[in-house]
Amino acid sequence: MTAPHRPPRRTARELARAVESGRSVGEALRHLDNYGSGPDAPMLAESLARFLVARCESHHAGWRVVRQVVVDSAADAPWERCARRAVPLVAGDLLEFSAEEGRMPLHRAQHLAARRRAETISPHVDHALVLRDLGLEPAAVDEDTWREAIGGAVKARSREQVARALSAALDLSRTADDPDPEAPQ
Repeated sequence: MTAPHRPPRRTARELARAVESGRSVGEALRHLDNYGSGPDAPMLAESLARFLVARCESHHAGWRVVRQVVVDSAADAPWERCARRAVPLVAGDLLEFSAEEGRMPLHRAQHLAARRRAETISPHVDHALVLRDLGLEPAAVDEDTWREAIGGAVKARSREQVARALSAALDLSRTADDPDPEAPQ
């Protein structure tokens, strides 16, 4: 015999307020997983998204590496505006994921937020400068491909890993004057 379906301990509104204070994030994600089709789910997803996007700076090494690569390329990106633009994308992803797949652990939600932050910054970054700065051969890349590539690079933990991720995503080669430091000599 299965147990009857219990109502949640706290409402989506209560959890959204807690998340805004940096508390009960795991509980909020579980609530969204279980009640993602509820009327207050979009509000909870947005609170979670704001929290996760802001938390990238301190809790996602891949985002910090990609951000530093962009900063080093002398890009003058509107960081805060792009972070605000990432929030509805992350909220939509959280709602979509809860409807289709169920449980999203915090580390996965955080990675999703980092990826969306990188994607929203991509139009403000001169990809040729970034690629050249990383020792990659600059190539013509359309906006969608660049957005996907820079978003995928948040899995990297170092500048070299960002270079490899972008190289693989864009099918590029290294420039002759900057050989791969991990290649056998």
